[in-house]
Amino acid sequence: MEVKKRKDQWLQQDDDRLAQIVLQAVSEGRSQLAGFQEAAEALGRTKQACGFRWNKTLRKIYEKDLENAKSQPKQMMRTHLKQALTSFDQLSEAYYELKDEYDQLQQNYLELIHWIETGTQFLKKDISE
Repeated sequence: MEVKKRKDQWLQQDDDRLAQIVLQAVSEGRSQLAGFQEAAEALGRTKQACGFRWNKTLRKIYEKDLENAKSQPKQMMRTHLKQALTSFDQLSEAYYELKDEYDQLQQNYLELIHWIETGTQFLKKDISE
């Protein structure tokens, strides 16, 4: 495991990268903590340092972006749920159509078997007479 060096100075590019990573994590439905861990690896800092910087300084600056990022997973979930329900409805409809066709084929099969048995009995009677 690599030892992280203490870096007291946060450059603008470090702040930008931290914000980008945290907002990306949240918009994907992951936690801010996951974003801190990812940012720590990218920036060569500890996740605690990233979390402190985010909560102390950047969170206020990116408040609206954070709220937007939090709503994205909900919107994606709604979209996926609508697609799943549509797919379920289509599958249900196809299942019932196939079940009806199967039931009709089963009925035709039983009628055919009955017809064959009747014909066989008729032929046996005809031959024995």
